[in-house]
Amino acid sequence: MAGMGTHQKAGNGEKIWLTPPDLINALGPFDLDPCFSNPRPWATANEHFGPESAGGFGGLFEDWFGLVWCNPPYDQDAGKWLSKCADHGSAIALVFARTETEQFHRQIWERATGLFFFEGRLTFCYPNGSLASANGGAPSVLVCYGEAAFDRVYNAGLRGKMIRLRNA
Repeated sequence: MAGMGTHQKAGNGEKIWLTPPDLINALGPFDLDPCFSNPRPWATANEHFGPESAGGFGGLFEDWFGLVWCNPPYDQDAGKWLSKCADHGSAIALVFARTETEQFHRQIWERATGLFFFEGRLTFCYPNGSLASANGGAPSVLVCYGEAAFDRVYNAGLRGKMIRLRNA
């Protein structure tokens, strides 16, 4: 599969998984979140593009600005979101660390400024804001596009390992 993988199903059929607010608080503030989901119990950026924008495609087809937070849908289109992050040049993306996939090679290894691999696995949140009953089911990575994004992650005090790539 060329995609980036999906979130672990915790047995409740949930398809929307929100970034834990502690992570947003450690990394923020952000100017834009182009792919948030409704409902949204907390802000992830100063402005948001949701599924209703751009004819139902969300922020993938909108003009981006400022420092972007991108926790894209973990589906076959994840590579398109990462490509947009790279083209924009000032973004932090949260994806599974599926380092062997085609999209990881094309949109991350070849185009990102740096990577932050978390110690342990993240636990995402349900749409009502409560913490999921299980972790995401795979290791996660923060992908930094641009120096501002790299510096933000580097200085966030998160537990894990930061790696600078030679694409900068």
